[in-house]
Amino acid sequence: MPAAPPLPGPAAPSPFGAFLGRAFRGDWAGSAKAAAWPTGLILALAVALAIPSYGQGDDVVVGWSDRLRIALAMLLQAFGGGFEVRSTGPGGGFDGNGFDGSGYDSGGGVSQGGATLSVVPLTVTVLWVGALFLGARAARKQGGGMEAAVRISLVATAAVLVLGLFAQPDVAGVSVSSAPLLAALGALVISLLVTGGVLRRDASAQWPAARPVAHTVVRAAGTAVRALGVVLLLCTLIGFIAYANADGVDGEAMLIALPLLPNIGLMVLGLSWGAPVEYDMRGQVSYLGSNLEHGGFGLSELGKELNGWAVAGALVTGVVCALTVGISAARRSADRREQATVGGMFLAMFLVLCGFSGVSTQLSGGVGGVGGQGTAELAPSVPDALLFGLLWVGGAVLVAPHLLRLLGRTAPTPVPPPPGAAPAVPAQAPASYDPAASAPTAVVPAPTATPPTPPAQAPTPAQAPTPAQAPAQAPYDAAPYDPQTVGLTVAPAVPPASPAGDRRRTALVWTGTLVAALLVGGGATAGVLALMDGRGGDGAVTDDKPTAESRSSLAPSGEPTASPSVSGSPTPTASTTPSAPTVPEGFRLVSDTAGFSFAVPTLWDRQSEKNHQITYAGSTGRAELKVGVIRNAPYSSYENFRTLERTADANQKNYRRLQLSANTFQGLHGAIWEYTYEDRDSGETIHAIDQSYLADDGTEYAIYTTERDTDWPQARRIFDTALSTWMLNDID
Repeated sequence: MPAAPPLPGPAAPSPFGAFLGRAFRGDWAGSAKAAAWPTGLILALAVALAIPSYGQGDDVVVGWSDRLRIALAMLLQAFGGGFEVRSTGPGGGFDGNGFDGSGYDSGGGVSQGGATLSVVPLTVTVLWVGALFLGARAARKQGGGMEAAVRISLVATAAVLVLGLFAQPDVAGVSVSSAPLLAALGALVISLLVTGGVLRRDASAQWPAARPVAHTVVRAAGTAVRALGVVLLLCTLIGFIAYANADGVDGEAMLIALPLLPNIGLMVLGLSWGAPVEYDMRGQVSYLGSNLEHGGFGLSELGKELNGWAVAGALVTGVVCALTVGISAARRSADRREQATVGGMFLAMFLVLCGFSGVSTQLSGGVGGVGGQGTAELAPSVPDALLFGLLWVGGAVLVAPHLLRLLGRTAPTPVPPPPGAAPAVPAQAPASYDPAASAPTAVVPAPTATPPTPPAQAPTPAQAPTPAQAPAQAPYDAAPYDPQTVGLTVAPAVPPASPAGDRRRTALVWTGTLVAALLVGGGATAGVLALMDGRGGDGAVTDDKPTAESRSSLAPSGEPTASPSVSGSPTPTASTTPSAPTVPEGFRLVSDTAGFSFAVPTLWDRQSEKNHQITYAGSTGRAELKVGVIRNAPYSSYENFRTLERTADANQKNYRRLQLSANTFQGLHGAIWEYTYEDRDSGETIHAIDQSYLADDGTEYAIYTTERDTDWPQARRIFDTALSTWMLNDID
């Protein structure tokens, strides 16, 4: 008889099932460590809020543990939780004149009732997201992927659920509910977005990199978030100072306000732009009687309550906030369309936050000795915020590029020098980076000075050049930089100084611009308010294609054309004209306000300008490019490198020179220095290379990069691309 067919094997799991299997079989201990950051933050905030007795005196009814649970219930609203208080027995009534259907009985008592409070403490939301970000970043260093994001999110959500279940005390006949399931659901969504974004950033960044429109939107969103953070920080500080100086505000009241600081900042920003804070009260409360009131607190009410100076201060705050948005858009955007996108996204985020920043409460029956029925709301007016935000943000986005031009900064549409133009005003020589240190390194003294014996990890700068060695310099003037030293400070030859005429011109430009912005923004706000019958928006980097107008404005006359080239060095560089460099795929041309332009990886941005050095880097990884300026350098680049090498050889572990030689860069005298050393913390071999040269006006200008030796090929390609596309722009 025929043999029986073989039994089918087990079916292979689906991709989603395989993913879940890997997630649940992964490192739960590491995920718990990552989730401990946000969980510990919530507990620490609750403990701080539970310390005061809040006026109970010696007769304490609500003990510390109950105050802790109530504080947790309040804080968990940051993720969508609730805060509901209900009377669980008699004693919650009050004496008053009841009304039909309100829960009052004929004897003057009150049947069991409840009250709800709805508020999103944005301080807690922001801090929790930040703590979750730190935990996810630590997991990424351990090689965690999307599976780790799932585990961290589940642990963080479970912690929120447990805290929500704990945050439901029953005190003196009153029970508190925190809606733990809603809080856990909100925490799950937020944690998945944050941890997934951190752990999958490198992979997800490739998608917009290949799509120009998506890349523009991502860049604009990043700029808008940065501007919103700066603006809210300023308005929050102003609002907290005003609140702290109000009558009747004591230490306990200030402590309660801390979780609501961004909420206060949003109200201050809206008020500064003319959008009132609206209030609405309906119903009857035992202590207040009957109320049916609606109104707003805007600029006109601010003037009546305080004085005209308060209104002027609010308008100045509005001007500063709007210009912050406009200048951020102008300096970090590639073109006008991206600037407009930044303004639109900033306004959209501002309106969304305004919608979440209000406070509302509802009372039904009697609870905790208070009785009544009705609602009360306090929140910024979102329609008015939209109207006035369009005026302020739109105006700032239009004005900011012209302001940068007047200040001698890069135009909003930056371009390389036109055909036939040579480098005009060089920008910078790099103060370099020590991979063994946690912070960027700084500029070291001139080689003419005798360096002291530095400590192993924190060498001190040598004697700065005397005024005879280095005359008065421009704002970027500094002593030579040292790629190897850690914690050094800049020692300028002479304190930076600018001509008196330039200072007066800059002061006049700023004054005129602020006055014009105040007149335009304040006038528009006042006009709209009148029509409404008194009811009561880094030197950074921009990149774009050149235009004829900007080419003309940047063109230095009578300058010969120079090709970017390096000789006397194995560094390969492309020979192209400064007017039209060849930018490889995956790179983009950026034009810096310091007066230079070159190509960087598409996802890189200008990160910082510190100690006369400018850093370009991505959001992840170690690789970066640093550039800096030393005007009127009293040495040659080769002499400077020889001096710095002695310091590096003495202080860097296992320092090894690969090359150090004089060369020419774009036809000018320079030097190249390439070396490796061992990172003292990780033990990894670090590879570095530095190209420096002296421009025609005596300014030393350099490009420096460093990376792990195992990842050096990609870093060298970035470095070579920067040299081959290097150009100097005339910003005078």
